[in-house]
Amino acid sequence: MPKPYQSSVALIGLASLLVSTSACSNSPELSAESSLPPPTAPAVQPDPATPAKASTSKIDPFRLAIDRASSAYTISKSAQSRDDWKLVANRWRQAIELMKSVPAASPHHAQVRQKLADYQKNLAYAQQQANRPTAPNPTGVIILPPRVPQKQPTAVSAPIAAAVPQVAIPAPVSSNRVFYAPIVRREGNTPVIRVLFNNEQPFDMIVDTGASGTLITRKMADSLGVVPIAQATVDTASQKGVAFPVGYVQSMEVEGAVARDVLVAVAGPELDIGLLGHDFFGHYDVTIRAYEVEFRERS
Repeated sequence: MPKPYQSSVALIGLASLLVSTSACSNSPELSAESSLPPPTAPAVQPDPATPAKASTSKIDPFRLAIDRASSAYTISKSAQSRDDWKLVANRWRQAIELMKSVPAASPHHAQVRQKLADYQKNLAYAQQQANRPTAPNPTGVIILPPRVPQKQPTAVSAPIAAAVPQVAIPAPVSSNRVFYAPIVRREGNTPVIRVLFNNEQPFDMIVDTGASGTLITRKMADSLGVVPIAQATVDTASQKGVAFPVGYVQSMEVEGAVARDVLVAVAGPELDIGLLGHDFFGHYDVTIRAYEVEFRERS
């Protein structure tokens, strides 16, 4: 049988444990959310400026110079006024400056010296055209009937008279030279004459009074060793926007009339005869007769 003393001690201990547990349950709970300050969104830091990527495309001054030269040539084909030729000269100056800026490391640097020499020649020609006086007849083309030899009048004996001192009156001397080119044949009623290139190679050429520039065939270009220096886009009778390479010939001569360092265009395989344009006879009054073409220097 258990002892009363031990039962009392056990009851007292159990009561103390219950009081302690109740006291703990009445204490306010601490929430992690209430004990910590509310979170603050972090300030957004601006991203450091990303440097723009350097452009990887490189400007090719050689190609730009060729484009300027092609533009100058195209404009020169239709240039009439002084302002037109001033624009042509300006384009050649731009081409020269661009060509001078070609770096030594460029694969085209070996061509720079020759092209600069060609561009300088063409610039000088454009400046000459820009400074020339305006001619009263821009085309200078006159078509006359064939010359008919006049009969010489029969000499009539005059009566003998006393000798009278005669004063010699010199005939007026014209400073304008005249050159006559025989017509070798006609192409569609257009005269064909013989033109001497580089003082050694003759070729038949059509006298094209409507052409602003001279056009040669590929066979002629190969024989003369013409080196293309630019491209020109022109319209022909059958096509528009046709690209022709252009280059220089040393000289062109027609019966004593000479043009030097002439920039000519090289036609495609469809052309079998060259066209002689105003860049050759622009300083002459041209008269087309039945059997010859007359080139008279303008004053």
